[in-house]
Amino acid sequence: MKKYLISFGAGILILLFAYFISDVILNLKKDNTSDVSEISKLVSVIEVKNSSNSIKLSVDGRLKSKDKIDIYSEVQGIVKFNKNIFEEGEVFKKNDLILSVKSNEFLSSVKQARSEFQKLIASILPDIKIDFNENFNDWERYFKEFNIHEKVPTLPNSKSEKEKFYLVGKGIQSMYYKVLSLEEKLKKFNIYAPFNGTLSKTYISEGTLINPGMILGSYISTSNFELITNIPSKYSDFISKNLQITFMIKDKTYKGVVKRINKNIDELSQTVSIYIEFINKDLKDGMYVSTKIPLNINSEGFSVSRSILINDSFIYVAENDSVVGIRNVKPIYYDDDSVIISGLDNGTKIISSYIPGIYKGMKIKISN
Repeated sequence: MKKYLISFGAGILILLFAYFISDVILNLKKDNTSDVSEISKLVSVIEVKNSSNSIKLSVDGRLKSKDKIDIYSEVQGIVKFNKNIFEEGEVFKKNDLILSVKSNEFLSSVKQARSEFQKLIASILPDIKIDFNENFNDWERYFKEFNIHEKVPTLPNSKSEKEKFYLVGKGIQSMYYKVLSLEEKLKKFNIYAPFNGTLSKTYISEGTLINPGMILGSYISTSNFELITNIPSKYSDFISKNLQITFMIKDKTYKGVVKRINKNIDELSQTVSIYIEFINKDLKDGMYVSTKIPLNINSEGFSVSRSILINDSFIYVAENDSVVGIRNVKPIYYDDDSVIISGLDNGTKIISSYIPGIYKGMKIKISN
C-alpha cells in the first residue's frame, strides 16, 4: 500500500511538472510570435504642402514653313535664268528675280499697242484745243511725255461731262485699259520672290518651254514657321491666343506664340488643333520640336509621383507616424511622371516608398 501511494504521488508530480514545462514553452512561442508580428516597416514619407501649381501641357510635332507656295507659270515661253540659279536650296530675298521667260515677242506687242494709243492721242489734240481748250495743256503735256518704252501714264482728268463723253466716243479709255492689260501680262514674264525664302523643289531647267498653268517649283520661307499640334479638347478653354511658348535645342531657346486655336473637335481623338508660330532663321522646315504649353489653371494641390497614386483615387499615408492609413484624393492634372492631386491637408505625410503587401493599419516607422 505504501509503495502504491509513493508511485501515485510520483505520477502526480511528474504530470504537474510536465504541465508547467509545456505552459512555459507555449508562453515563449506566443511571446516570440507577438514580437515578430509587431515588427514595424521602415518607410519614407513626403509632407504635403499645397500650393497654386503651374500646369504645363506637353506637346510635340514637326515645324512647317508657314509661307509655302507653289510657283506656276501664267504665260508661255522659254525659261531663262538670270544671276540666280533655279535649283533646290537656292536662297532669295524678297523681290529678288527668281526666273524670267523670254518676252521679246510679247514686249513688241506691248510697244505696238502703246504706239497706237499715242497715235490716237495725237488725233484728238486738234479737237481738244478747239472744244476743250481749258484742258488742252494737260493733254498736250501728256502726249509729249508719252514714251512707248515706258509704262503708260495715267490719263488726264476730264474737266467736263462733255469732254468725258468725247473721250469715250473716240475710244481713248478703251485703248488705255487695253495697254494696261498688256503691261500687266508683261509683268508675268518675270517671277519675283514674294518673301525671304528658298526653293524647296524645282521641276524645270533653263531653256524649258513652259505653258500657262505649268508648275515650276515650290518656294518656302526660311524664317517663319508653324507648329501644328493636337491637345485634349478639355484643355482648349485654358489656352489663349498670343500665349508665349518656348522650347530649347542644344541649349538655345526659341520663342513663339499661339496664333490660332481650332474650335472644331476631332470626333475620333476628341482633340483640337493648336497653331504655334515661330520666327527664327535658325529653324528648319520639318524640324522636330518638343515643348510645353502653360495652361491657365491655378488649382490648389500637391504634385506627387504617378506611382504613388493607387487606382487614380487614393494614396497611403502615415497616421500618427506609426500606422498606414488611406486617403481619397482627386487628380487635377497628369504629367509624364507626376500628377497634381487635391484633397489632402497641409502636413499630411504621404508614404513614398514601396512596401510589398501594404494594408491599412500596418505598423510602420518613418525613416530619417
